Amino acid sequence: MKKKHIIIIILGSIFILLSIFHSNIWFDEAYSVGIANQSFIDIWKIGGHDVHPVLYYWMLRCICVLTNGSIIAYRVFSAVAVIILGILGYTHIRKDFGEKTGFLFSFFTYFLPMMAVYANQIRMYSWAILIVTVLAIYAYRIYKGDNCKKNWIIFVLTSLSSIYIHYYGLMAAGIINLFLFIYFIKNKKVKELKLLILFGVMQLLAYIPWIVSLMGQMEHVSKGFWIGFEFPKTLFELIGCQMNGTLNSTSILSIGFSINLLLFIYLTISVLKNRKTQNFKIPLISALIYFSVIMAALIITVILKNSVLYYRYLFVITGLYIFSISDILAKANNRVIVRIILVITIILGVFNNIVQIQQNYAKENGKEIEYLKENIQEGDVLVYSNIGNGSIIASNFLNNKQYFYNKEDWGVKEAYKVWAPQMETWITTEFIDYCKGRIWIIDSESNDFFKELFDNEKYTYVSTERFDTKYQNYVFNITLVTCK
Repeated sequence: MKKKHIIIIILGSIFILLSIFHSNIWFDEAYSVGIANQSFIDIWKIGGHDVHPVLYYWMLRCICVLTNGSIIAYRVFSAVAVIILGILGYTHIRKDFGEKTGFLFSFFTYFLPMMAVYANQIRMYSWAILIVTVLAIYAYRIYKGDNCKKNWIIFVLTSLSSIYIHYYGLMAAGIINLFLFIYFIKNKKVKELKLLILFGVMQLLAYIPWIVSLMGQMEHVSKGFWIGFEFPKTLFELIGCQMNGTLNSTSILSIGFSINLLLFIYLTISVLKNRKTQNFKIPLISALIYFSVIMAALIITVILKNSVLYYRYLFVITGLYIFSISDILAKANNRVIVRIILVITIILGVFNNIVQIQQNYAKENGKEIEYLKENIQEGDVLVYSNIGNGSIIASNFLNNKQYFYNKEDWGVKEAYKVWAPQMETWITTEFIDYCKGRIWIIDSESNDFFKELFDNEKYTYVSTERFDTKYQNYVFNITLVTCK
């Protein structure tokens, strides 16, 4: 089993790395790239106006300094976290829960369709899932009575890191700490309880500097956040996200939803059937923490009157999901069912990764950047009203003045300073007064921005080029005009 496990880690690591060696970015990644170019102090200031904590951005800043802002280095950094997570199946899960559970944990970590997607993203998700999972592992070791200094140190550091890397990490860390708190009280473990309270106070004090930013971000979300609920798509995404990966058509979503639903039903039946001969307490607690975070997100959604429950964010706690299904499947010990589940996972994982590879390495990608680099001149101005494709331009052209026209006034002026000083955000059309000489209008499919503000007697039309990319399906209509 050890040799098979090592082979899975090697093959899984290669599988995860297959899609990451490209320099395309989309809006969220452009934000990460932009903020990584800022100083550590500015990351704290600007990040306070974003919707996430700043630990990952600080980590990415270090990679930026070491690699001169290499996009591929950023992707490798994300992939490394998922690779390490899979290795934990061998080094930690196998040790604590047996060879079968450890093997399955590594297998699902590498081949669940969702994993290769976020291992590829220049975002905090891959490091968040690793940190939260390590926190859960060491919380379990403390729970079972292994109170050595190393376990407590790692527990505290990962707990603090969880609350600073993602708000789902904050909820997961809070619930894990609460579970330990209740357990220590119930079992009269006074020494452990005192340590937990002490470290809890230390974490609270360490989090106080960020609380002001947190309050501001919650106010921003309550005023209007982009996450919505679309039935049945959102339900399919939330329940089937681990099996869906990057594929988001309704038919594919329904397949992932159905598979995960059937898996949940089978796991429930297995627990009920084998409860007298097997101890399912820990995987059930892990599942309870997973669903408790979802319930907490629902409660916050009700309080803020705006949804913060999003399938992408569930990736942060998916290590708990993977452990639960791995340990229950291992204990149920039904080889036929396990093999069927592994085959289905491999098929979906490979299919998803093939699609992702085709999209990531498509020859259409990056043509808009090549075109602009070949034709843009010193002193040219870039303008856009779609921050999706505009952010990609902002991240690639650091020496030309740019203006983002935020007509709807989303309240993002401070957050979008990640692209300062070359890019400014305006909520009025007064930025036009600063657009002289050659002006590049970066428009989306409709070209409405050009028609609204630049298709008039004040400007001389020069040319328009359209670029359709495969990566995130962005469309660029790039129009050049000159100011009369």
